[in-house]
Amino acid sequence: MLQIYSLRIATLSALGALSVLCGAAWAEQAPAVGAAATLEVKVLEAQVAPDSGQGERDAVLYQMQVISVLRSTIPVKPGDTIVVRSHALSKEALDQGLRPLGWIGTAYLNPDPNASGPEARWQFVIANGTGLEDLPPTPPSVKWIEYPREGAK
Repeated sequence: MLQIYSLRIATLSALGALSVLCGAAWAEQAPAVGAAATLEVKVLEAQVAPDSGQGERDAVLYQMQVISVLRSTIPVKPGDTIVVRSHALSKEALDQGLRPLGWIGTAYLNPDPNASGPEARWQFVIANGTGLEDLPPTPPSVKWIEYPREGAK
């Protein structure tokens, strides 16, 4: 009788621990609130927008290459080049927050509501309250595999 109760307790404890671990993993991978796309990107170009300085926020335009699509309701795929508009509150924040060329990280994006024309589908803004995050100290989620060429040794 004691053996049956011990087995039940051990099973319930294991299921409880597993549900806590799964919940923590899902919460960590949850998409940012209001973000239509969560992408791993590489900065190809960054510049202060030409019409910036009109108000108290400076606009920054990034040209980025999509490395991988983590989550998206927008039709983007790895290898696409996109334009992302961001803001900095001050010149100091702009200097500190401007991502350098070659920076790779996670971007939480929404379609740019001010974009128009045929290129509008490639123009995005930073999602509210999130933005651009450095990757954790692990490789990007894309696995680069080099296949041998035919005839090569």
